[in-house]
Amino acid sequence: MSSGNLNQTQRCVLEHLARYRLSFQEIVSALYFEGASPQKTLNQLREQGLIETQKGFGGNRTAYVLTRAGAGALGASRRRADNLGSEALPANLAVLAFCLLRGRARIRLNDNELVELLGEPAPAGRFHCLERGARATRIYHVYAPGDSTRVADVVARTRSHVAEVRKLPTLEPWLRHEFYSHAILVDNEDRAAELNAAIDDANGDGKPLRSLSHIHVETVPGLASFEEALRELAQENQAA
Repeated sequence: MSSGNLNQTQRCVLEHLARYRLSFQEIVSALYFEGASPQKTLNQLREQGLIETQKGFGGNRTAYVLTRAGAGALGASRRRADNLGSEALPANLAVLAFCLLRGRARIRLNDNELVELLGEPAPAGRFHCLERGARATRIYHVYAPGDSTRVADVVARTRSHVAEVRKLPTLEPWLRHEFYSHAILVDNEDRAAELNAAIDDANGDGKPLRSLSHIHVETVPGLASFEEALRELAQENQAA
């Protein structure tokens, strides 16, 4: 199916899946259906071969992901339909939660959007997200370490990224005004507290690491708690 044969809602759903790599019925409902069921549209897209379901979330829960045909219908890179493996799945899930399940106006940025905002060369990093607040706009470089990643390794990677972005002249005002931040996503408060303490004690270039860049540790739902987060979102949709 070509993009010209998609209605506006169908196209929005496909673009959402291309941006976040996966999503769930409750999130699609909140974004595009004012809390109503999106199942008819999802079924249509699935029947047309533009999306498919992915298991691996416990129970009967499935996520919706883009197919190569779906990416083609958008004119997007076929890589947007690549299978999410054991490392990519939890990382993309964390970014989805960071943007859409934390009650903040955030959106995951595509590479071209990042360049438009920050210019070239854009900072390296797998994930960047934009947050629009009442008083300011902030761009987050997002890092979602695995549960087995040592705290020392998380700090080392954070230090390395901060050092790299400080070399980019275009980012100097963003860093100085804390409009560019390094966000670390974890799925429990104990790990968040441990990371915050380690970052408080860390140095970079002979200075406290936090003095060089805004660093934010946030707890988001992980694989084990995502079902509960989606259930809460569904309840909010119904109450709205």
